[in-house]
Amino acid sequence: MEQTKHPKAEALDQIDAVARDAREPTTRIRTGNLVLLAADERVSAQGRNQNPSPVERWPDLLERVQGAARYIRDVEDRAQEQETHVQDLLRQVRADMDAARAQVLAAERETHEVHAQAIKLIQAAEDRAAAAEERAAAAEQMLQRIAETIDAEFVMQPGGQVTGQAGSARASATRAAS
Repeated sequence: MEQTKHPKAEALDQIDAVARDAREPTTRIRTGNLVLLAADERVSAQGRNQNPSPVERWPDLLERVQGAARYIRDVEDRAQEQETHVQDLLRQVRADMDAARAQVLAAERETHEVHAQAIKLIQAAEDRAAAAEERAAAAEQMLQRIAETIDAEFVMQPGGQVTGQAGSARASATRAAS
């Protein structure tokens, strides 16, 4: 499996290789975070040599270092932008999850309330049904008693004559009237 180097590491390796090639005395000029390397005064400002000495290669080296530094800054800027984007996404995901949890809790509360209300309604319906059954049983008993009373008081004989207490009382009243 082939390993890839981090762009920063590649740039630093390139800088180290160029620095190893240039072993001439230099003057360091510090300006903030940047170190400028200038060639010694002994180097003449003549035209370019076909085989330049390490000192003559300093301007190219400086350009390479500056290019590498720009590249590193660009990579770091992109990494920072990506990190910011990831943080934004994480914040959005957390907010979405919090909203989803709140919706679930609200739905559970509503479910419990509906369940409690349904239990109350079912209990009330059962109570009404029990009361109706009691009234129906009482009415049935009353109708049974009425039917028994009618049967006991008004018994019809096959010839159309009424017998029983009511029939004998009527017969007595008819006899007394005659």
